Order: sequence, then structure tokens, then C-alpha cells
Amino acid sequence: MTSTNLRCFLLCVFLILNGCATPTIPQKMLGQAASQPPSRESLVHADSYYDYLLAQYLVRNNQIEQATVAYNKALEKDPHSVNLLTELAALYVRQGKIDSALKLVEEATTFNPNYEQGYMMLGQLYGASGQNSRAIASYKRVIEINPANGDVYLLLGTLYAQEGRFAEAMQTFEHLQRQFPGNPMALYYKARVFMDMKFYDQAESSYLEVLSLEPSFENALLDLAYVYEVTNRTKAAEETYLRILSFDSGSVQANTRLGNLYMREGKLDQALQQFGRLLHGNLKDVESRLKIGIIHLQQKNYEDAIQEFTHLLDEEPQYDQALYYLATTYDENGESEQAIVNLRAISRNSPLWTAAQIRLALIFSKMKDYRSGHEALTEAIAKRPDLTDLYLYSGVLYEDEKRYDEAMNVLDKGLEKAPLDADLLFRKGALLDKMGKKDEAITVMRKILEIEPKNANALNFIGYSYAELGTNLVEARQMIKTALELEPEDGYIMDSMAWVYYRMGQYKKALDTILEAVKRVPRDPVIQEHLGDIYLSLGKKAKAAEAYQKALEYEHTEPEKIQKKLKELK
Repeated sequence: MTSTNLRCFLLCVFLILNGCATPTIPQKMLGQAASQPPSRESLVHADSYYDYLLAQYLVRNNQIEQATVAYNKALEKDPHSVNLLTELAALYVRQGKIDSALKLVEEATTFNPNYEQGYMMLGQLYGASGQNSRAIASYKRVIEINPANGDVYLLLGTLYAQEGRFAEAMQTFEHLQRQFPGNPMALYYKARVFMDMKFYDQAESSYLEVLSLEPSFENALLDLAYVYEVTNRTKAAEETYLRILSFDSGSVQANTRLGNLYMREGKLDQALQQFGRLLHGNLKDVESRLKIGIIHLQQKNYEDAIQEFTHLLDEEPQYDQALYYLATTYDENGESEQAIVNLRAISRNSPLWTAAQIRLALIFSKMKDYRSGHEALTEAIAKRPDLTDLYLYSGVLYEDEKRYDEAMNVLDKGLEKAPLDADLLFRKGALLDKMGKKDEAITVMRKILEIEPKNANALNFIGYSYAELGTNLVEARQMIKTALELEPEDGYIMDSMAWVYYRMGQYKKALDTILEAVKRVPRDPVIQEHLGDIYLSLGKKAKAAEAYQKALEYEHTEPEKIQKKLKELK
């Protein structure tokens, strides 16, 4: 094996074993590192040459086990050949036998302490097996042997960055930059360090400088697009992905990321087009088909979603994500029994099993089959007693049954495990309010604000409670104003503000505000009741009656009260 081939192999080993996005290093970017001539010890001995040639032939024909046997026979005849040792090590790497490979390369560097390629391979193998300190020592030894080896600075700097040793990583890449002026790879790796440190402005500047030298450097463009995404510049990210696709239309990463970006932005038709393109290029692309199914689900195209998820399950019957989303589709489409069947098919060992139990409980709750719902959540809590969401949903289930004491008991069990959990506290406060303990409810909500001062729900709850009581209206208005600043499009918070204005006698403001709430939440019976009360205060009885009728139509929980208000209008 020539030194150039070995070098390419070593870099591939590093990329595959470390699973990172490190790009291949073009020679025109980095410059050819000086390579030492093979030492006498690295030459294959004549006695082993036949086995050596046979091994190479077998490797070329992908007969790996037979090649391994041939290499070992060659080594028996020439045990000190560093060339045989490293080539056999490379073969072990292909078979996933990292420890065996390490042992052979360590022997090679023992036989030849100046074996540059051996120490390079050692560094990569140590890094792949989590022995970072040994990997760093190996790379430093390469630099001692051959300071002109540009690759080793990239590998060493990357390892420093992975360890969080950013200053040393930066120094290593800056050294490489000085050694190879105008080299975009050193600058690219500096940009990656800035990104790892979350110094996004510096990362962006460095990536742009790299791209001024290599405009089609795809990895730099992908990283730059990521910087734009995390800094909420989605338009710039989209343009960058499209730039990649203009010269590499088949780029899986660019197509996938652009599709995901479109999904997050709610541009579902464009996302569908992106994942459709990927699926067209590879019909076995499971992730793209799953995303297509999810998009159809979000668009409420239930038949198309079912078709995609079913196709996935035909290929892989235990695919948990397909089972979960197929169940979700059936649930949203009103086919509860089919949803239950698919959720129960998810393996108990799946990461989605707990989420499946929660969804099962919600489905059973809609069916008023509370016993089955409790069974699902009890089983989940037994497996994951640390997961506070399970106590939350269990409390909600008891609350739906109006079993308030049991609901409170299960919420308190959750709070024993997570006393500062704002969601559990909020549910407890809301439950106390339902139980007629409004003062205690407000106390719990104030505790939430001590933990999360900008919790819009807690602010709104306290403000609305005061409005209901007709007390502390100035404080109530301020709290709801703060909640609206945090959630300016929330119709329920707008309703609370309208109700404060109503209690303060500011009926015109109340009407203007509640009409904005109705635009956002048009079918809420309580908001319609409030609208009727406000119209009545302004003397608009016909409008009030219309709002009260809608409150009844939307299934107000106290229809007798609404009927009484309607009767009083006549």
C-alpha cells in the first residue's frame, strides 16, 4: 500500500469511526504533506510475499475472512513488518475489531518508533475507542516526526474541540494556517470551533471567508446555514441550502435540512416537495417517507398519511415511529380502535412506549373508558416513576372523572419528585380553583411566578381570578398586560383582559378587546358568555342574546345559567 493510499484510508477510518461531519481534505486545499520513504522494516519479506499478494487479491474481491487468514500467514513469516501489521489492522477495522487493530498498530510503532503513518492510525483508533489522551499523544508524536504533515493538525485540533479544549483547538488550527497561508481547511476548522463555542458571529465571518476562497465548499455552506438557523435567520438559511442544491441537486443533507426548515416554518407543500425529491432518488429512504407521512398528517390528509405509514410498516412491522404516527392519524380521524391497536403494538423497549401510553390514556379518556386510561398510565409510572408528565396526565384523567381528591393525590406525588415543576404546579392550582379553593389556587400560581416570573399562564390565571372576584383589579390588569406581552396572540389572555375592563366598568375597551379574542378563539362558550355580558352592559340586547345562544351551541358547562340570562333579556 502506498503512503498516499494509506493516508486516504486513515482519513476515512477517522471519518467513519468518529461519525462526524468532517469533510474529506482535498490535496489542493491542504498541500501535499511530506511523506517519508518506507523504512527497511516496512518492506514485505520475500518469504511472506506470496501470502501478502494473495491477501491483497482477496481484499479486492471482498473476501475479508480469507484475506485475514492470508495476512496472518504472511505475518508469521515476517512478524516485524510494519506494512503487514498496519494493513491487517486496516482489515480488522473493516470488521469492527478495533481492539485487535490497535494491538497490531501499537506493535508496528514499537518496531519503528518513527513510523508516521502508524502513529496517525493510532491516534484515530484511540479516538474511536474513547482514549482521547492517547490519541492526542499519538498526534503529537506525528508532529515530532513530520511537522509538515497538515492532516495531523486538523485531526488534533478537532479532537481538542470535541473535548471542549477550545483554546488549544484554536491554537492548533492557527498554527496550520501559518504553515499553509490561504488554506481554507484551517479556517474552516476554526469556524467549527467558534460554532461549538456558540460564538456565532465569529463562526459566520470565518465561514464566509472560507467560501470566498472555495465558493462550492459544501460542508462550509451547510455549517453556515446551521448558523443562520440557530440565529433565527431562516430566509438566509433557506437561500444557503438552495445555493448548495444549485450545484449539487442530489445533496441529501441540503435537501433534508431544507425540508425540515420548511416543516418548522409551516411551509408544508414545499417540505413535501423536498422529501419527495429525496424519496424519488431512493425509494428505501425511510426517514423521508416518514416525514412525508407526518406532513400529510399535519395537513389532515389522513388517507395519504395512512398510506405512507402503512408502507413503512409493510417493510418493517416493528418500526415504532411509523406505528406511533399511524396511531395518531387514526386518532385524529376518529378511528379510535385502530389507534389503540397500533399504540399497543409499540414495543415496551421502544423510546416511544411511554408516549404511546400517554396517548392511549387520552384516547380512553375521550371514550370515557377511564379504567383503561388509568391502567395505561399506572403501567407507565411503574416503568418510569421519574417522568413527571405521567403524574400530570394521570391527574387530568382523574379530574375529567371529577375525582378531585385522587387527582390532587397523584399531582402531589409528582411534586414530591419535582417540587419546582411549573406544569404540575399549574395543574394543581387549576384543580384547587375547581374545588372552590381560589385563595389556595392563587398562592400556588404565585409560587410558579417565583420559579418562572414570565410564566404567561400563571400571570393570566391570577389576573383572571381577581377579575372574577372583582378585587385587586389594577394588579390584575398589570399581570394580564404582562401575559399579553409574552403571548400577544393568545385569545384566552385577551378574554381575561376584556373581563378586567368589564369589572372596571370600561365597557368600550372590554368590547374592543373581547372581539379580538373571539377572532382567535371563535368557538369558546365562556368567551361567548363574556361577550354577551359586555354587549348587555352597553345596552345591545340583540347582540347579547346572539352571543348567549352561541355559548349554548358551543356546549357551555353551565347551560342553566345561560338560559337564565336569555330569559332575563325578554
